[in-house]
Amino acid sequence: MKLALVGERQTIIGLNEEALTEWIEYRKEKKKPLSPRALGMCERFLLKYPEAHQWYLVEQAIMNDWQGLHHKDMPKASTSTKSTTLAEDLNDRSWA
Repeated sequence: MKLALVGERQTIIGLNEEALTEWIEYRKEKKKPLSPRALGMCERFLLKYPEAHQWYLVEQAIMNDWQGLHHKDMPKASTSTKSTTLAEDLNDRSWA
């Protein structure tokens, strides 16, 4: 049974269509296509997150060879206020 779900879907505001299409294609490659019910659940799951996070969740699922999408926090951007580099710290002799 082959499902042509991508062509039948409507655009949903707030959903990263590119990420979802990537997920659908990945599942097809694994010979585990999404049923209409599973697709709807994936859409609702992804809509809980901002579009950039949706892409991250799909990437993580594909890289880890998962069959489903799972919550995973995005890595936090570095918020360091440090003004010196590690090399400068290692070569610092001001304390001597």
